[in-house]
Amino acid sequence: MTDKTKKPIWLDCDPGHDDALAIILAAYHPSLELIGISTVVGNQTLDRTTQNAYKVAYIAGLPSHIPIIRGCGESLCRHVTTCPEIHGQTGLGGADVPEHPEYKTLTKQQDENYLWNIYQKIISVGRPVTLIATGQLTNVALLLKVFPQIKDSLLEIVLMGGCIGIGNITPGSEFNIMNDPDAAHIVFTSPHVPRLVMVPLELTHTVCVTPEISERLRSLDSPFSSMLNHLLQFFVSTYKQVFQFDSPPLHDPCAIAYVADRDLFEEKVMHVDIERTSEFCQGRTVCDLYDMHRKEKNCVVAMKIKVEEFWNTMLNAIELADKNSPLNKTK
Repeated sequence: MTDKTKKPIWLDCDPGHDDALAIILAAYHPSLELIGISTVVGNQTLDRTTQNAYKVAYIAGLPSHIPIIRGCGESLCRHVTTCPEIHGQTGLGGADVPEHPEYKTLTKQQDENYLWNIYQKIISVGRPVTLIATGQLTNVALLLKVFPQIKDSLLEIVLMGGCIGIGNITPGSEFNIMNDPDAAHIVFTSPHVPRLVMVPLELTHTVCVTPEISERLRSLDSPFSSMLNHLLQFFVSTYKQVFQFDSPPLHDPCAIAYVADRDLFEEKVMHVDIERTSEFCQGRTVCDLYDMHRKEKNCVVAMKIKVEEFWNTMLNAIELADKNSPLNKTK
């Protein structure tokens, strides 16, 4: 039974360290009701991202009624690039995260009609749902194309991805968009999206896992918080090696936070195009910041976030998960 005092959300993700924290925030923020999770290839293969979604759901004590649906394992038209240099060979490098006890049983029960299953779960809520995407947009684009009537059940689509300036997979492109620019083009041009919000790198790069944040996490002093800290310290080391960040940005939970509390954000409405043919800028989000093209403004771009307030919200969610985590039962 849905709680009508909360905002219903569906999370499409590719766990991934920051996706793992996004799942926790989505499940435990007091203003949100997580009605389901779908997975997509991205940070690792679809097998890995799906397995990781189940792992995070288990260690964070998510209720069993929240479905996890295995989504698309390839991009619409192009070769997929995974990201082991940041997330490791499992997608959750840095800790031996235990398997969900029912992972094999639950995944065997799923059929191949994942789009239909996601669509049915969303429309069954009976009120507008926010679809949050923290990976490449393949599942979202297919939903909009195959079930255009989903617009009647959507409040908005909020995505973590894109950049106004420098990218993180090529000089001009952000990873989620570059991995499936054709899907991104569908989403950004679809008439079936009531409202589209982009949370870009410029914002997420201000939300960093500093030593002070790590210390606040360690202070919980539990097996669950220790595992999260080990995961984030792996993230610290890979971001330092690849991008020379002293503290890594926690991208994906920012999209969850936007839905939970827009007052934390400054935003600007603009036209955003997706570059799909450039030799050097494939997957670039071309953000018309100064309205030079005079095109219809199709996207809300989150520009700034209140970082301290975000971290208070994120750590509060982790504390709630800590109380439910089965990892702590033997403490």
